[in-house]
Amino acid sequence: MTERGPRELVERVYLALAGGHRAELASVLHPEFDGYFSPGLPPPIGGHHPGASACIEHGWWAIGALFAVRALPERWLACGPNELLVLGDYQGTARRTGRQLRAPFAHLWAGDGDRLRSLHQYTDTALWRAALEEKPR
Repeated sequence: MTERGPRELVERVYLALAGGHRAELASVLHPEFDGYFSPGLPPPIGGHHPGASACIEHGWWAIGALFAVRALPERWLACGPNELLVLGDYQGTARRTGRQLRAPFAHLWAGDGDRLRSLHQYTDTALWRAALEEKPR
């Protein structure tokens, strides 16, 4: 990584996602970025998204279509010079149901030069799916 290290780049990702700034998000991702979202998340979110554009569209923007949610980082753990583990919580609501979502996450980020190369996202997918379910009558 650069002297700035992966933390600065990852902080920029969280800020770009919170503000819906696609161009800023794309600027910190390598074009060959690999996103791995937890299997079990609603389609098309869960699974592997190769390439920055696919990850943005089918990962983060697909989350935004279903949820008004923010990732709130709490712990930042360096895993060597090019990797960073971020622990925190997702907080928000499902757009269709209005049900609350609060789910823990672990994000393992890897960088290469001045850009991020990959994300492995781990979260409790049952909590995401429960927020999408209509409340029992």
